[in-house]
Amino acid sequence: MIKTDKFAFQYGGHVPIASVGSGEPFEIYTEDAFCGQITSKDDKPRELAPFPKINPLTGPIAIDGVRTGDVIAVHIIAMDSMRDWGVATISPNFGLLSSSPLSPNLQPDQDEHVWIWEFSSDRQSLVTKSSNGVLLRVPYQPFHGTIGVAPAYGEIRLGLVAGEFGGNLDITDIGPGSTIYLRSNVDGGHLYVGDGHYSQGDGEITGTAIEGSFNSTLVVEKFSSQDEILWPRFENNTHIGVIGCARPLDDAVRIASTELVHWVASIATLELPDAHQLVSQACKIRIGGMVGTTFNVLCVIPKNVLSAEVCTFDNIHRTLATKSL
Repeated sequence: MIKTDKFAFQYGGHVPIASVGSGEPFEIYTEDAFCGQITSKDDKPRELAPFPKINPLTGPIAIDGVRTGDVIAVHIIAMDSMRDWGVATISPNFGLLSSSPLSPNLQPDQDEHVWIWEFSSDRQSLVTKSSNGVLLRVPYQPFHGTIGVAPAYGEIRLGLVAGEFGGNLDITDIGPGSTIYLRSNVDGGHLYVGDGHYSQGDGEITGTAIEGSFNSTLVVEKFSSQDEILWPRFENNTHIGVIGCARPLDDAVRIASTELVHWVASIATLELPDAHQLVSQACKIRIGGMVGTTFNVLCVIPKNVLSAEVCTFDNIHRTLATKSL
């Protein structure tokens, strides 16, 4: 189990806390976005978990044999929730529907609110009560809001941001059974993982999901690739996709869809206009976090619209999906 009491709050600039071998599953503990400090609806998040000491990251984790320029496939085998409850908040000047430093307006600040969401007895959903006593219920959908590697050129980035190195993506698809492909910018890769979510809608519009702690089981594989990975790529059993991060939202969509068109053209042996046409008719756009310095989207296409002979990265996802502790 990789566990630390000295969490990172930036990507890059750290000595690895552990190392793992390619193809060897490992367990990792991640704390919730508030460092476990918010336990009651009466708590004050901005006092107990002040910026920038939020979104603690476990890492960096060095991957044996990885060299700068290699591609790292990070596969999530399982995520086990470590508490019977999770926490969600609304804070002043934060969230998609509030005035914020990047999107200011003259509306009054929202008051700070905290919700404690408790697991149902079968742990398939979470419930909380509204201010007037109405029971609210959402399905349990575990995923990691943050997976990233050390940025390029020695840059150090806050744990709240996202980019071509991955980071605070808040894309709900990045849960058990999924694989993220990231280009390594340093020897060892230096993987960071955190921001576990028990549930979240697309966009994370209040600025938080239902935040929770996890013991997660991961496995990583490294490989050299002539295919230039400019942005994180995604794969699960049914879809492949590319993640784009930018402001405004349409630029993030352009990044993700452009990279997916090029990827489909390459693996399906299609001319670029044909790949463009196929992606346009079959893709889905999933909106991730829209409350940080970037808006993040995942553009995916079903594998079943491609020929059966199409292979992504030597079928690494399929191989990793068979792994377990």
